[in-house]
Amino acid sequence: MSEPSSRSLILNQFLPYRMVNIAKRISDSCSEIYFNDFSISIPEWRILARLAEDDRQNARDIGDVTFMDKSKVSRAVKLLEDKGYLFKEKDSKDNRATYLSLTKTGRQLYHDIAPRALDWEGQLISALDIKEYRDLLQTLEKLDRQLDAIDGIQS
Repeated sequence: MSEPSSRSLILNQFLPYRMVNIAKRISDSCSEIYFNDFSISIPEWRILARLAEDDRQNARDIGDVTFMDKSKVSRAVKLLEDKGYLFKEKDSKDNRATYLSLTKTGRQLYHDIAPRALDWEGQLISALDIKEYRDLLQTLEKLDRQLDAIDGIQS
């Protein structure tokens, strides 16, 4: 049996713990805009925003970009389709592939929510000065690249 490590982990100073918690709090707080006023969930909003940014995508690609599992994407796509916010289109060359796009109503919903989400973001980042904000974005980008490197090593 190995000796216990003299290093200890203080949970509130452990970066993965802090990042997950702040990300959840940010997401939950911002989601009140589209949930309370527009009756859409976080997964629905992510899909709506993704399709507004890059129309005509398949569900698998949306899941990859938004880090949502297949079942969560599938449920949200079904809800958005039932509400008339998106439509599905089969690929004429590959009948197994289906592409998603926003309807006119879905695009309008996005345009109704996006300014309010940006206002909310502005309120959050108002706690930072411009240098802190730039540093935060640069730091997040560095951590993202480092995760790519770590994942490449572990694969």
